[in-house]
Amino acid sequence: MTPIRLETERMILRTPLESDFAAVAAFAASPRTQYMGGVTTDEFQQWRGFLSVFGHWTLRGYGFFTLVEKGTGALLGRVGLVNHIMWPEPELGWHTFEAAEGKGYAFEAAMAVRDWAWRELGLGPLISQIHPDNTRSRALAERMGAVLEQETELLGSPCLVYRHPDPRGAA
Repeated sequence: MTPIRLETERMILRTPLESDFAAVAAFAASPRTQYMGGVTTDEFQQWRGFLSVFGHWTLRGYGFFTLVEKGTGALLGRVGLVNHIMWPEPELGWHTFEAAEGKGYAFEAAMAVRDWAWRELGLGPLISQIHPDNTRSRALAERMGAVLEQETELLGSPCLVYRHPDPRGAA
């Protein structure tokens, strides 16, 4: 996996490192995962999920970035692109760790990743698949200019597909 690094005003977005595992495992064990498959407390299952991010980078050439606060080095969450075998197309996704919630980090990082995906990979306009009850993620997608395209089901749960704006400026 070739290391990739993006920067925003407040963060470094970098490809994952093994040292990120403790923060990711703590997130996986938290109720914050309720719209992402639910709480996972088994360490082996957490490890397998963690490794899948590395595999995604290797197979697809993109994946989730780890968000690192510039001033402190604190891990803030993960934002990136995912395109699992059962996905209709590449998706822009995000999650922040509890301490980073409500501070605009997800917006800042998601905008940077969306721009990178278009500029470097030619991907876009991207989708974001969001559970209907996940009001915070829906609000973030809408703040980014994404519009609800369809209601569907994903992995047995209801799903709203938001379409991000065309990076070329076309409708």
